[in-house]
Amino acid sequence: MKKFLNLFLLFALPILVVGCTMEFLLRHIPNQYQVKSDYLNTHQTSIKTLLVGSSHILYGVNPDFLTEEALNYGNVSQTIDIDYNIIHQNITKLDSLDTVVLRLSYTTLFEQLKAGDESWRIKNYTMYTDVNLDSKMKHHFEIFSVKLKYNLEQIYNFYILNETPEFVNASGWATNNSHYNLEKLEALSTLIAKKHTAKTDDLYADNCRYLDKIIQECDDKGIKIVLITTPAYRDYVDKLDSLQLEKTISVGVLMQNNYSNCLYFNFLKDKRFGRQDFIDVDHLNEQGAEKFSKVIDSILTQ
Repeated sequence: MKKFLNLFLLFALPILVVGCTMEFLLRHIPNQYQVKSDYLNTHQTSIKTLLVGSSHILYGVNPDFLTEEALNYGNVSQTIDIDYNIIHQNITKLDSLDTVVLRLSYTTLFEQLKAGDESWRIKNYTMYTDVNLDSKMKHHFEIFSVKLKYNLEQIYNFYILNETPEFVNASGWATNNSHYNLEKLEALSTLIAKKHTAKTDDLYADNCRYLDKIIQECDDKGIKIVLITTPAYRDYVDKLDSLQLEKTISVGVLMQNNYSNCLYFNFLKDKRFGRQDFIDVDHLNEQGAEKFSKVIDSILTQ
């Protein structure tokens, strides 16, 4: 028995040391979740506008172009159940909060991060923010949440190549540095529209409840809601499922009609945004974000 234990320690100890070292290194790579959480906690008395949602918010609205102080708390693949938790858990902390800007995209009412292929992103909230989500034990560790190959690439790129991961400015906005051939946007439109079209509406009712709770809780606190459907490339819009799109837009209109604190703006087909304003078919580039941020600011300041 003692011999077996010694053999076990001989093999297990190096693995444990390597695992702990990797976990330590990964947790010390800068990430936008920590930046946003820290900003929220250190500006509780001054934040006037909180923007939440997916990458449409993350890349689409730059608080630097808003008149009042704002925090962009959008993240890639952030779904409305997480939006609710961010707002619900922080609404009493933000003494000056006046408005919440919330995305209502084509996918908003039909997806949840925990039920999708990118559920591993839950670990970013669990480890780097104060947002409490119902997460699995593996989401408390970098090395268990993400594939080994990806983690090794992260460590190599940051510590060996000195490459900084995609980051955000002080107020939470990010520039996506990916470059797509604009001439191929039509082909990309077909691919992404299909990807974003839900196979079922199993999550629709649950997500509508989350949206309703967000608006109601903000109403109780005297906080305004601005629901926005962000601009997208025209060919992508033409390929969206008409029923899913109609259900999304109708919920936005319904919330505006039901709540005096809620306004809904649909910019999906806004002609002010052309192909020169997009990274891809549904995300704005730096130029497009500046333009769109100024549109949002005109709404907030009226």
